[in-house]
Amino acid sequence: MRLLLLTLLFISPGMTPAQDKVEKRLTGVEKRVAKVEKRVTRLEGAAAQPAAPAPQKEPATPIAVYFKGKKQVVGKSKLGIKLFLEFENLTARRLYAFNGNLIFKNEAGAVIWTRPYAHSEQLGPGETVEVSMGILSDQAKEYLKFVKARSVSVSLEKQEAYGSE
Repeated sequence: MRLLLLTLLFISPGMTPAQDKVEKRLTGVEKRVAKVEKRVTRLEGAAAQPAAPAPQKEPATPIAVYFKGKKQVVGKSKLGIKLFLEFENLTARRLYAFNGNLIFKNEAGAVIWTRPYAHSEQLGPGETVEVSMGILSDQAKEYLKFVKARSVSVSLEKQEAYGSE
């Protein structure tokens, strides 16, 4: 009986080698599960945040042009019409220059005058600039078309804009 008690005393306070291996494996598995839970929590938090806004696309026409009016001008030897236009930068970047073809149309949509145009002053995002230009009676057809037109619309075709990124 003494032998049995001694054997039980030696076995009970310590673990057997098989129990020790099982305990180490369980500890390792618990650590790995904790790491996976942290990663899942991090991923769920990232998915809950709103996505970054998509970069804005540049408009197909970076410059808008508006016809503000016309005024009859009488000089010493010539007649003319002064045209008032406004250009607006529709992009989100600063433009240093732009060019294209100005096309003037009457209320029926018929082309009155076409003219190449280039502008070389800076124009910030959303800014506008007013420009005036004239047409003299030397260009008789175009001049008379502007005189007869009740309303005029203008567009800037084949635009090229030069700016910074």
